[in-house]
Amino acid sequence: MEIIFGMMLVFGVGYLLLMIVGGLGEMSDFGVDGVFDSLGLDAVFGFEVGDAAEASGLGCSVIAAFLAGAGAVGLTAALSGWSFLESLVAALVSGFVLARVTVAVMRFFYRQQSDSIHFSARDLVGQSGRVTIDSAPGTTGEIMLDYGEVAKYPVKETDNQALRRGDVVEIIGVEGRFLRVRKVAG
Repeated sequence: MEIIFGMMLVFGVGYLLLMIVGGLGEMSDFGVDGVFDSLGLDAVFGFEVGDAAEASGLGCSVIAAFLAGAGAVGLTAALSGWSFLESLVAALVSGFVLARVTVAVMRFFYRQQSDSIHFSARDLVGQSGRVTIDSAPGTTGEIMLDYGEVAKYPVKETDNQALRRGDVVEIIGVEGRFLRVRKVAG
């Protein structure tokens, strides 16, 4: 029993550290969103999954906080000689409470940081951006664009040219979730 709670603690804390230090990807990268969505746990824990979680950034942090809290309390209870049922209940309750507190704190900070910027991706047509990563012809690249806020966008070059870091491109259209760009001569 101690091993299970210890693993939960290590995984939760480790995952939080990876997200902070390494910018670990969203839940959808691991398929977790489908599991939580199908089980209805997003409503229980008070966070979104899938696209909404990606937009808010809450999903993975809340799961990691739950695991870390439940693991820490469960491990402490088990090592203190509590019964399995007492340890499990204490772990689940504390994990749930910590997850809810995490949601509240993160939403507070997101509200403090966010300004109302309302625009459509089509508003970006005609804007210029700078390529942030090298990409071969026909592959997806990435640009950084300052349009009300600095953001990175996935792009595809329309003339089937390679994009090199530092190249300046002009946005000429929107295709699904990609911006279509053309290199600016120079």
